[in-house]
Amino acid sequence: MKVVRDMYDAFNRGEIDRARETLHLAAELHQQPLADADSYYGRDEFVRGLALWLSAWEKPRFEPLDARATGNGVVMRVRVSGKGRTSGIETAAEFFHAWTLLDGKPQRCFVRSTEAEAVSAAELET
Repeated sequence: MKVVRDMYDAFNRGEIDRARETLHLAAELHQQPLADADSYYGRDEFVRGLALWLSAWEKPRFEPLDARATGNGVVMRVRVSGKGRTSGIETAAEFFHAWTLLDGKPQRCFVRSTEAEAVSAAELET
């Protein structure tokens, strides 16, 4: 679970390359269907998918609020905040990120509105 938190911390410090290096080479990002139904495969694509989603924000921040280890991964409630690039309005929302690990590194991330949806999408053991 620490490796996932370390990745979020690096991102929030603006250390995108460090956060990227934390990911497994075969990283996958599966965005919430309402926001961006695409999936991204590999470290570079993972970062590209994240950047596409975050391009509408100024100074985006991911704040893990709750995290729990499961048999084969980590489920986190994450507060995403920032200022809208076009609107200038400060906003925040909470999502659940379900991670699977491979070789001790974060590999697959499923972003969903509820914990149950995230756990189901990632096929995590509870």
